[in-house]
Amino acid sequence: MRTILRNAKIWLGGDQFASAVLFDSSQILAVGTDAQVKARCQKSDQVIDVQGRLVLPGLCDTHLHCYNKGCTLQNIDLQNAASIEEVVALSRDYILAHPDFSVIHGRGWNHDYFAEGRILNRTDLDRISTRVPVVLTRACGHIACVNTCALQRLGFTGAIVQPQDGQIDVDEQGCPTGIFRENAMLLLKPLDPPLTVDQIKERLALALDAAARAGLTTVHSNDITSENLDLMLEAYRQLRAEDRMPVRVVLQCTLTDPESLMRYLEIRKQTPPDEVLVFGPLKLLTDGSLGARTAWMRQPYADDPSTRGIATMTRVQLDALVSLAHAHGLQCVCHAIGDAAIEMVLDTFEHVNRTCPDNPLRHGIVHCQITDSALIDRFASTHTAALVQPIFLHYDQHIVAQRVGNELAQTSYAFRSLAERGVAVSFGTDCPVEDLNPFANLYCAVTRKDLRHPEASGYRPKEGFSLKAALRCMTETAAWQSFEEGRKGVIQVGALPDFTICDQDLFTLPPQKLKDVRSWMTISQGKIQWQAK
Repeated sequence: MRTILRNAKIWLGGDQFASAVLFDSSQILAVGTDAQVKARCQKSDQVIDVQGRLVLPGLCDTHLHCYNKGCTLQNIDLQNAASIEEVVALSRDYILAHPDFSVIHGRGWNHDYFAEGRILNRTDLDRISTRVPVVLTRACGHIACVNTCALQRLGFTGAIVQPQDGQIDVDEQGCPTGIFRENAMLLLKPLDPPLTVDQIKERLALALDAAARAGLTTVHSNDITSENLDLMLEAYRQLRAEDRMPVRVVLQCTLTDPESLMRYLEIRKQTPPDEVLVFGPLKLLTDGSLGARTAWMRQPYADDPSTRGIATMTRVQLDALVSLAHAHGLQCVCHAIGDAAIEMVLDTFEHVNRTCPDNPLRHGIVHCQITDSALIDRFASTHTAALVQPIFLHYDQHIVAQRVGNELAQTSYAFRSLAERGVAVSFGTDCPVEDLNPFANLYCAVTRKDLRHPEASGYRPKEGFSLKAALRCMTETAAWQSFEEGRKGVIQVGALPDFTICDQDLFTLPPQKLKDVRSWMTISQGKIQWQAK
């Protein structure tokens, strides 16, 4: 079916606007004034009067986790818990509502918000249940706390052998406190029964629907791992075959051994191109999170000199996997938050690109938080892309100086500086670490403020983007990151028919109001995927 949006304010980039657009399920057919587009109209065309609303190219999130988002929608939501007491109460209520569950999961707690001022431990979780394992993951996803029942099921009853690239916290007597950090969290997987494709599909579908409601038309989703490669791919393929993907997905795949990477490359090679389900880059993790003090730093943490964080890969491991992907023409994006991790990834990218320094595969770093001026310059000199999360500023601005010291804090989260040096900067949310709301992300990119205090001055406001520059990061540059420039992220003839129609005009609002905007209608693949009632 062909559709016309009319009586609209259609942003074409820069200062250019149109009032109507004609499209079918595969591409945009015409853009212009109402009269110009009406001249192309056929009797069977569907006409939508958007009543003067702002129409944007479909917004894209270049890094999130759909499967984990779906899990959080099914499990205990601890994102707003203000105390350990509240965590316990919410979890008890959840168990009462789900008495047959053999393992209880929750996510979203942040001890920096707790009235008690401390991290969770197994004694706290024993108040939730002594009968079933309880696993509560911190908002960042880099720390989990479990109860005594879980420790017993896993066999952690004697001396603890620390895993590689992770940590199990112990007390003065050497007994586990219940806290598992980074790769140690992998040891918790035996608590859960094996997943089925149907379970994965249900969780992915929940997340994709949430993305469409939020106004996103494309997400770059990090769901596939070496362990779940076949199951996750099959779940996505079935959703695609059933026409249950309301947003386009670019797969980011965490494949940590050569065998699974080669298998993915072979599957990718044998799969016909598809503009809804895209086989995207290798995604590797090199450190943890700032909030958990597991981001890998060059110097000890200012508020905990006993640690520099955790490197979750060695340089040798990183070089081997990135070199293998690069040799087969596969893009790589690497999670790096601490300055030591960022430096290591830049070294690796510089190494693989030594004969092609313009970085033709568009390798990039996800997060890019703790930087000094030299690292910012190296992003530009190595043409390394930056897939950043402005929405992290909501929380991180209140802890960054404490964690890394005032001097380093003044050159960190330097997203505008990266863009001004010619670095390709795109925006994501890392959902469910933060909400996938693109307008909250936009607000943080422009104002550098937290979401609860628009009256505050914000963190390093000179690093704030203009509204139009921020929108380009969520449209044109996001499309470039997945080699889809010209086809996606723009409203022009021949481009994909993806649109985010806003309930308010971003261009007439004061910056502090950007966070209040919502999608009035989301169109992806030429179809209405969401409409506000």
